[in-house]
Amino acid sequence: MASAEHPHGLEPYSTLEVRSVEASAPRDLEGSNKEVVALPESQYPQVVDSQTAWDAPKPSESPYADTEATAVQEQDDGTAKRRICGLSPRIFYLILAGVILLILGAIAGGVAGGLASRRNESSPAPDSNAARNVNTLSTSKLAASNWTDPQGVTHRSVFFQDPYNAIIARQWDSQNKTWATRNVSQFMESSTSGPIHPIPGTSLASASSDSRAGSMYEVHLWFSEITDNTQTISWVNSNNPIGNPDFWVYNASGLPTWNDTQLAAAWQRCPADNCVGFWTLAYQGREGYIRVANSSNWSNNTHPVIRTNVVSAEASLALVPALNGAYVDGMILASQRRPGSMGRSTFLGDWNWKEDDGTILDGVDPAATRQFAATAMNNWNEALFVSLSTDGSVRGARWDGQAYNAIPEINFAQGQSTNFSAIAMTTDAMFYGISDDQIWEYSVDTSDPSNFTLAGKVYP
Repeated sequence: MASAEHPHGLEPYSTLEVRSVEASAPRDLEGSNKEVVALPESQYPQVVDSQTAWDAPKPSESPYADTEATAVQEQDDGTAKRRICGLSPRIFYLILAGVILLILGAIAGGVAGGLASRRNESSPAPDSNAARNVNTLSTSKLAASNWTDPQGVTHRSVFFQDPYNAIIARQWDSQNKTWATRNVSQFMESSTSGPIHPIPGTSLASASSDSRAGSMYEVHLWFSEITDNTQTISWVNSNNPIGNPDFWVYNASGLPTWNDTQLAAAWQRCPADNCVGFWTLAYQGREGYIRVANSSNWSNNTHPVIRTNVVSAEASLALVPALNGAYVDGMILASQRRPGSMGRSTFLGDWNWKEDDGTILDGVDPAATRQFAATAMNNWNEALFVSLSTDGSVRGARWDGQAYNAIPEINFAQGQSTNFSAIAMTTDAMFYGISDDQIWEYSVDTSDPSNFTLAGKVYP
């Protein structure tokens, strides 16, 4: 480090040269070994010879004294410290390193979050009420259907969503008298067409076929998904429920719906013995119409059955096969009508429906109704339609082949818990309901359908 002798010992000096403020042209100072000091008789710093600079007396008062002292204090081994953004290099690079680490951490976190999101698309976060509901999603709906195999054994399927939004099937075998659990969502994760993404709390609709003529024994389930920010209908089906019950196939209809539409489905029998029939689905379209789609042409625009100004938004629906002469190729559609009734529409054939074919049940307030369900009775000659209220109670109406007879209250004999949040029925007069995070099964007394008898617990 360069130094000069001084009365008080060795003291570093600056090689900085400052030109006179009166200079009018720039001057190259590289290589200069001259230093500026303030002379007592001058207001401005003057250039002096480095050999005599330390002999010059220091001014007692100078406007540049503090600046000069600061400059001397900031020197280290003869060179002034560099500043970056007003900070010493060490501090600056420490801060820079910290910022870079934060940025890299954010990027890594974003990538990891994206990958985790993709991995968990088919396994959403648990229901917010999972601490209370451990078996079913708190907003889960129910769907149920039945069929009979070639040996005459009755099979029933009950569908719901668990707290993780997965679609679960409970399937009954009347010969073994056991319920089997199948996680349909999990089965679809490895499918080339899956996984499935049902909307939490989506309406569910199921239908099964047992056509001996066409050897078609299948179980179908419809639900709603989000496609391009629009709610659409999709379905899964089991084409071999006995030989390969864990194999399911996914299909997307692409049919756009009213948000949170309710669904109703049925297997429409063929009007002859040599065909298998069609899958039929009722839903509320984007414009509010109640529409019916048919498996003979899912891509068809479907036909409006009920005008939009007649039904309520998110209208409750129920669809049940009915006799049409000698064959069970007819259908009855129940829908929530404004201002407050359950209305009937009847299938006439060839895509034609009679929109207003009477009232099934009066005093059904849309704001106080959760959903409808229906079943056939007495060899398709009669039918029972029920309505679930928001308070968990159930009422209904019986079609005796001639007229509808209101049933103000259903009596649940031996019922364990009847504060239902969702209901469903099969076409063989079985009733299912979710109550207190459990699914219960009741058989309908077809001679007096105001009485339901507890058959047992379906789940868990």
